[in-house]
Amino acid sequence: MATTILTAPKIKCEGCAQTITRVLAPAPGIENVQVDIERKKVTVTYEPDTISVAQITAKLLEAGFPPA
Repeated sequence: MATTILTAPKIKCEGCAQTITRVLAPAPGIENVQVDIERKKVTVTYEPDTISVAQITAKLLEAGFPPA
């Protein structure tokens, strides 16, 4: 397992956090998603053999939360 922390400046509320979790959590290889609304951070625990940081970043971008 690996963990990455991404900054997503457009996170503003619990609804944003739920959207991010809903987009990332069901993806193969992603074990856990935590969203810190105040710090605008997304912490993802994932299996690097199954999904890459680039793929996680692309999913955030598709959901409307481009990482900085």
